Amino acid sequence: MASIRRFFYSQLFVTPPKPTGDLTGKTVIVTGSNVGLGKEAARHFTQLNASTVILAVRSIEKGEAARKDIESTTGRSNVVKVMQLDMSSYKSVLDFAQKASKELERVDIAVLNAGVTRAAWEVFEQDESTITVNVVSTFLLAFALLPKLKETASKFNTRPTLTIVSSEVHEWATFDERKAPEGKLFERLNEKVVNGKEVSLNNRYQVSKLLEVLFVRAFCERYPESQIPVTVNLVNPGFCHS
Repeated sequence: MASIRRFFYSQLFVTPPKPTGDLTGKTVIVTGSNVGLGKEAARHFTQLNASTVILAVRSIEKGEAARKDIESTTGRSNVVKVMQLDMSSYKSVLDFAQKASKELERVDIAVLNAGVTRAAWEVFEQDESTITVNVVSTFLLAFALLPKLKETASKFNTRPTLTIVSSEVHEWATFDERKAPEGKLFERLNEKVVNGKEVSLNNRYQVSKLLEVLFVRAFCERYPESQIPVTVNLVNPGFCHS
């Protein structure tokens, strides 16, 4: 009961303060930033005087609409730029990372926010779509951007940040797939029907967020602060209108 009370208290009665840091000269990437959390994060970064804010989005048209809205509310122009990124495609993920690495002088902050919660079973690439977008593509992009982040650290004597937008719902995941034989986890995650019942996609979203947490923890254990010049972390946005 204590955890339930804590959850509702933190979600309904605690409002985090708005960021106040100065991002002058910094370049920021936010994925899934044409709506919701990503768009509002991009708006904050723009308000904090970032020199370049990249909206990494699947739809260029929707991204341009978000760019115009952010510019109108912040009064800043020629800061927000739109780049295409389709997290359902590994090629798109790698193409985006390559383009960002070549065209951007620096990357100081990368917020990997793009994610899905699915109502119907679908396969993107070789995995169930929730796993492809929220887990595999997210960390494929993280690894693909890491060299540019490390280059930025060295070139500009700074410490970039790579942030994965996760969720507190990871605590609710039953994660029965963990019982899969060694090396067979993704095969188990691709089973649509288990014990005669279709897999709950609501639980699958929770599992995807748990895998994000486990992955980041494992990464940070293997590459501590002293070995890598990039801060890698997770954030829980909490209950919000998105």
